[in-house]
Amino acid sequence: MTIEITVNPKITVNPRRWPEGFKQGLEGASRNWKRAIGASSVGLSAFLLTVFSSSPEYSMQMLSSGIKYWSLAFSTRLSGLLATSGYTGLSLTLLFSALVGVTMTNTAVQLRRNRLDFSSIGALPGFLAGGCASCGVGVLSLLGFGGVLASMPYEGNLLRLGGALLLAGLITRTGNPDTCKI
Repeated sequence: MTIEITVNPKITVNPRRWPEGFKQGLEGASRNWKRAIGASSVGLSAFLLTVFSSSPEYSMQMLSSGIKYWSLAFSTRLSGLLATSGYTGLSLTLLFSALVGVTMTNTAVQLRRNRLDFSSIGALPGFLAGGCASCGVGVLSLLGFGGVLASMPYEGNLLRLGGALLLAGLITRTGNPDTCKI
């Protein structure tokens, strides 16, 4: 028995094809060494950005003081992430960052092949929501929502999970970036 859900006439979702689409999306981001290095670099950058943006003033001060303070700044912010959201929050932040790397690499491949349309703009809330949850109140406080994560249950881990699921859904929907169109 196959269940098909039609969201609008252009998009049909078949839950049995999700693992296949997700696997194709992951393979597309690591098809050759350039893509793998690109996805890893973007994922690492996303992780560092989310860790350091939990306390932007402290991070900027430590990073601008010199390279000898970078490891101290990272370990301090990482221990802050662990203290506020635990290993679950750290794991979800790593997962989110890896999915950002895959998504950005696949999007770059599709841009290079001119197979990108404007419906992929819908992925931006996933970056913002998941990134805000991962970095603490850094970005949210800039938007005027400083206490939002403090009032959330599970230290914002559900929002992190939601952001990761949105990105996983985007990767699944697009599939192989060499053949599929967003």
